[in-house]
Amino acid sequence: MKNVGKGSLKLDFSNRDFHAPSLAKKILEQGKEKELVSIALGSDQIVGNRAMWVLAHCAEIEPKRIRSFHITLVNHLKNEGIHSGIIRSILHIFQYQDIPKQVETFLLEKCFEYVQNSTQAIAVRVFAMTVIFNISKPYPELLNELYVLLSKIIETEESAGIKSRARAVLKEIAKMKMGEKANTN
Repeated sequence: MKNVGKGSLKLDFSNRDFHAPSLAKKILEQGKEKELVSIALGSDQIVGNRAMWVLAHCAEIEPKRIRSFHITLVNHLKNEGIHSGIIRSILHIFQYQDIPKQVETFLLEKCFEYVQNSTQAIAVRVFAMTVIFNISKPYPELLNELYVLLSKIIETEESAGIKSRARAVLKEIAKMKMGEKANTN
């Protein structure tokens, strides 16, 4: 059993017997985000995966409360052999949150790597597509690179989930390009 700070909140991620959204609310109520991040980035990958899942829920409930951990989360992706669930949860967070400029290039490169790695978990690849798109919005050359990659993936990939996300991102890129053309006329 892991005790998180003072108070009555105790976290036990050694089993799956918890409701992540409810636990996330309690953690936020008691201001225990720092302790949760510490557990999520700890040496036990299974415990870390479950804690990171709860952290992703915290990010959905109150995004501002985990901003101070953004660089730490991105830097954690530099470690080898991370559980795919931890990667998935980190990328899930960054689908909806701003990425600090100082780690933007690293995260962009890492996400391109994830998308192109057919052995990577489907959810990781799908979330990575969205993160790449979000980072690339102000950079037409990156959007073009993403467009080419996703077009190729649609032709070669077997996973319906990956194809679906690729199509959705391609639609968003097309909308952006149409908006640019309308603005230049």
